[in-house]
Amino acid sequence: MGSGSSKTKTKDRKPKDVGKNTTPKRQKSTAKSRNESLLAPEHRQPPKGMRRNSDGRRSRTGAEGEGIHSDFVPYEAEKLDLTGNWELEAGADEETLMTDISYPPPRAGRPTADRTALQRVDFAVIHTNLSSPVSPKGTFKDVACQVVGDVGPEICRVRALTTWMAGQKVRSRQYGQDAKLDTVLNYMKQIKEQKGTFPGLLTNLCRAIDIPCVIIRGVYKSASHVVGEDDVRESRCTWNAVFVDGGWQLVHPFLICTPLATKSPALGWTLLESSREEVSQSVGAVLNNFFFAPKPSDFVRFCFPDESKWQLLEEKVTYNTFIKFPFLRSAFYESGMQLKSETKSVLVSEAGKCSIRIQCPQESVGRTELMYELYSGDTDPDIDQEMGHVVLCGRNEDTWNVKVQFPVDGTYKLCLFARIESWFFWIGDFKIICDVPCSNFVTQPEVPQEVGFGPSVLSENAGLLSPSHEGGIIFYRPKEEHIIKFLTIEKILLKHEIESSDADSAELHQYCRMRQGRSEAEFTVCLPRPGQFALRIYKVDENGEATNVVNYLFTDDDQGRARENVFQRKARWKLREATAGRDIEPLDKALDKYTATKLEPDDDFLRGQRRLKYLRLKKGLRDGRMRRHEGTLAKAVEEAEQSQFRHALQPNIARARELLTCLEGIEISCHAVRQLDHTAVSEIANFNSPPKDVHNTMVATYMLLGEDKRELQRWGYIQGLLRRRGRESIIQRIGRFQEEAVPDRGTVQAVNRIHDSVPKPYIVSASLAAAAFYNWVSDVLSHLNNVSKNATDPDDDESFETIDGHFIMNSNKQSAMTSRDDVGNMSQDEGFLDGQDTDSDKHAR
Repeated sequence: MGSGSSKTKTKDRKPKDVGKNTTPKRQKSTAKSRNESLLAPEHRQPPKGMRRNSDGRRSRTGAEGEGIHSDFVPYEAEKLDLTGNWELEAGADEETLMTDISYPPPRAGRPTADRTALQRVDFAVIHTNLSSPVSPKGTFKDVACQVVGDVGPEICRVRALTTWMAGQKVRSRQYGQDAKLDTVLNYMKQIKEQKGTFPGLLTNLCRAIDIPCVIIRGVYKSASHVVGEDDVRESRCTWNAVFVDGGWQLVHPFLICTPLATKSPALGWTLLESSREEVSQSVGAVLNNFFFAPKPSDFVRFCFPDESKWQLLEEKVTYNTFIKFPFLRSAFYESGMQLKSETKSVLVSEAGKCSIRIQCPQESVGRTELMYELYSGDTDPDIDQEMGHVVLCGRNEDTWNVKVQFPVDGTYKLCLFARIESWFFWIGDFKIICDVPCSNFVTQPEVPQEVGFGPSVLSENAGLLSPSHEGGIIFYRPKEEHIIKFLTIEKILLKHEIESSDADSAELHQYCRMRQGRSEAEFTVCLPRPGQFALRIYKVDENGEATNVVNYLFTDDDQGRARENVFQRKARWKLREATAGRDIEPLDKALDKYTATKLEPDDDFLRGQRRLKYLRLKKGLRDGRMRRHEGTLAKAVEEAEQSQFRHALQPNIARARELLTCLEGIEISCHAVRQLDHTAVSEIANFNSPPKDVHNTMVATYMLLGEDKRELQRWGYIQGLLRRRGRESIIQRIGRFQEEAVPDRGTVQAVNRIHDSVPKPYIVSASLAAAAFYNWVSDVLSHLNNVSKNATDPDDDESFETIDGHFIMNSNKQSAMTSRDDVGNMSQDEGFLDGQDTDSDKHAR
């Protein structure tokens, strides 16, 4: 019943004795250790698609290893050769027939959305393995009880068993005389000898602690699968279904504990073109998280069960549908990617062109790099290398576009790879059939392979921050103006050029104008005709040497955008217009209108969303400064610093932080008042006709606390306020002063005038209690006067632009970008970074 060849014979055998119902003596201490590890600090997670653990990433302190390094990835999986094909289990086991567990009918359980709880289980298991490892020499029940300890939810208990299995080095350890019958170690030995399987091991462990578990047989699209192949019935495998928390969950323990291939097999294919970088690591330990309780709709794209009921789907998938699913690897789904083009494994080009679009999550799109390999099915393809690149792989906002132009007909294979920071994985293959070659084939403009298209770490290190266009591909129409902006926080010298494979760069230079200001660089591109053009931006060093730091590809070939009706075109134009403005409300309405017309969320929509988020963050900082409320301002600063616009908002954040420091200082000045008792306050209230200086001091005090100046002219009103108790007493109100909104500028100026009229020696001689309030008012005014200096933003300095290498001062800051050409096009992203905005601007609301 194993996962070897379909011809493997199986035998039935009697149920195994899972051992006595006893618990080892060290179970209690192990459980305590596990609970301590659940409190371990959060660790830095690699991308979801592939979890690797390398030597030297674990650090322990103390005898019991209670300290875990923050960079430690909690998987101690078995290290195997990554160059081998481990994806089909070679063993075959004999399933134990259970009679003491009733099996509910197949019904999918709720998705395990809380992956954090599963990570904590991983920490617990690994921490236990470091301090007091659970030996596999015991019976299935002994081992299972020790591993799960007092873990609560059943799904977490299964997770603990799976993670423990991944660290046992089943296939690489040496077995001696300790592998006794009916022990876990003996079954692990059977797996190495290809007489057992990982699903069989998990089944015995789960059943030993009364968790229903079955072994499912079926077929699997392994790394050796040839994309477009019509039959995979020989690729047999087994996996598990466990009944936990009221529903069935799928688990593939073998693939969880096994390194997945990082490259598509090239047998029978000829490599034509590649942007893939070689991975130097040949040995590694991997725990593939995707295969633990995945969505059944995703899992069925990899494993097709013999019995359709174990698909756990309401609408069953047929074998023909399964074989035509796109051949996407588990890392594709785990990293949150989505296929936005045809959902087929075999694509047919149109007029010699084919396009694949892959959307990435917003939180990781800037750190994701997509790479490719293009193969031909012919042993001697008739493609001249001098033709240049036939594949365009670039990102537009959150979507990677892979476009292929075939100069020669034939059958091709396109392999796609992704790298998120230092994590590299293979995400899938597509088979492309080209019956008719591209008649107007034009190679894409040449750019350095290490730079590519779009902003990257290279451009960020060069000082070009917060780009208005986060993707590297810009779709345009002739005579349509596009404005690309960068924030520059240091003085840098830039140059640019426009390139095309069929035109001279000197001729094209006139179609791009560069303007550099004090804190931003702007490139306005308006191309006269259709085609493919590259905007190359260089940083010039002190020696005059230019280094290419970022490139953009302008193309009129937008196959992904459907024909739009008049309402959709109007909604798009309104969105572009609002994105270029400074008002939040029109932009918010434009985004809603865009969605209402059922337009796809493309680059215009995403750019509008980013613009709206930027304006809201900037407004939050401004409102916090104007209100002068410590809590509101602190929240606004935190949100701005954690956003992608932290560089662009740095001046606003700095002013807000300075103001926040002033507001926090007010707390210090109320200690003298808090030391007063009710007797001292009653002393002031008992004045029938107080000295003028005492009256003015109390007027200034209560004005800062928000009372009406006109009411405070009557001493009887102040007496009533002074005689209040509890939360409304003057001492408690002063204690809460920093939690309330700071008085406006007019009130502060009025209190300044009243306070300046009171000589300090006179107030001290008149009343020591009133002198305490006098000192409090002095300290608060000192802070608020500093605060008022940070209430608004100064205007930015004038900027300059370059035309033909000459600097021209630009004292009048223009933002007229809503001009349209004769076909209704308009420019985009004018003022996206708001380098020219000020919070005092009447439009900032």
